[in-house]
Amino acid sequence: MKKQKQAVLGVAVFLVLAAVLFAVWQANRPQPEDGAKQITVQVVHSDGAEAEFTYRTDLEYLGELLTQEGLISGTKGEYGLFVDTVDGEQADYNLNGSWWRLSCNGEDAQTGVDEVVLQDGSVYTWSYTIG
Repeated sequence: MKKQKQAVLGVAVFLVLAAVLFAVWQANRPQPEDGAKQITVQVVHSDGAEAEFTYRTDLEYLGELLTQEGLISGTKGEYGLFVDTVDGEQADYNLNGSWWRLSCNGEDAQTGVDEVVLQDGSVYTWSYTIG
C-alpha cells in the first residue's frame, strides 16, 4: 500500500513539474509582432556561394513568408514543412546526407520554419549541410 502511494505521489509531482515547465516555455517563447518587419535571409549554397534577400512584411511566421516568396519549398508533414529546396537548390538526405540548416540570428532554430516568429531586424540563414 505504501509503495502504491509513493508511485501516485511520484506521478503527481511529475505532472505538476511538467505543467510548470510548459507554462514557463509558453511565457518565454517569442510572440508575433504586429505591423511591418524587415528581415534578412541569407543562403549558403553547397558550393559556398552566398545569396542575401531582404523582405519587408506584415506576416508573422518565416515559413509563410519564404514559401509565399518562392524562396523555399518542401513537403508538408505532421511536424510542419520539411524544407528540401532553398533558392532553387535541392538537398536530398537520402542521396548524400544533405539537408538545409536554419539559424536565427546566428543560433540554430529551435522550431520548424513554420513556427519561427518573424522579428524586425532579424537575420535568418539557410545553410546547405551534409551529415
